[in-house]
Amino acid sequence: MNLRLRSLALPQALSLTLLLAVVIPSRADMIPMRDFARLKNGMSEAEVLYRVGVPDHESLYLDYHHDVMRKVWYYIPAGTTSNAWITEITFDHVGVVQSLERNRAHQ
Repeated sequence: MNLRLRSLALPQALSLTLLLAVVIPSRADMIPMRDFARLKNGMSEAEVLYRVGVPDHESLYLDYHHDVMRKVWYYIPAGTTSNAWITEITFDHVGVVQSLERNRAHQ
């Protein structure tokens, strides 16, 4: 019985790994405006990852006891395009979007 359960878990783990490899790109880039417009306050980290992928950089702001107070994800343009935007997404301590900012990248 135990062997049978393990054999069922392996295909599920493999399919999850393949799904993550397809959904999440290896390098983030500037978020297109059409995707940025779909992001809203109150979304979870998982929803943001699904819609725009893994960020280029993450900053954690901790309190005195090293508990996460907030987290900021940055999506930075890869190239030197003239119409490039840096996106900052701020999450609270439970992983819910609190603010969305979009600023023109300096050249």
